[in-house]
Amino acid sequence: MSEPSGRRTLARSFADALRGVWDGVKTERNMRVHLIAGAYVLFFASRLELTRGEWACLFLAIGGVTAAELLNTAVEKLCDFSEKHLNPHIRVVKDMAAGAVFLCAVFAALTGAAVFLRPALWDTVVAMVSAPAPLCGLLLSACAALAFIRLGPVGIRRALGRLRKR
Repeated sequence: MSEPSGRRTLARSFADALRGVWDGVKTERNMRVHLIAGAYVLFFASRLELTRGEWACLFLAIGGVTAAELLNTAVEKLCDFSEKHLNPHIRVVKDMAAGAVFLCAVFAALTGAAVFLRPALWDTVVAMVSAPAPLCGLLLSACAALAFIRLGPVGIRRALGRLRKR
């Protein structure tokens, strides 16, 4: 929808961008995987004494992977819209876009390894798994994360609606 003057407002641009992110979260399992991974990274990072530079690297890595996933999804949807039949040229384009996400994820994992591989992380993990309450919290969060990845927000809303009807 265009604005009366023909110019879009900044608020409308942000709203459109956020709708695009939400559509990606609702429809793309891999986007949910990246978001959950990013959430766990930030959770464990909050348990460590990281420098501002290390935080910046983690934020850039998470942002890079999730942005690449959204771009990959956009390319795939555009390719599917433009060509209904199998086309070797479209396959190459889609494979390259997926490859970009793969490279971002690999280098984000390497960034995470560079930041996290320190004794303090292992101390945090051991403390969590050796105490019942934190271990329960971690296991419950893992179950919730798997449900979110598998069902997505729409599937979870449907499942909760079915439970309420019982």
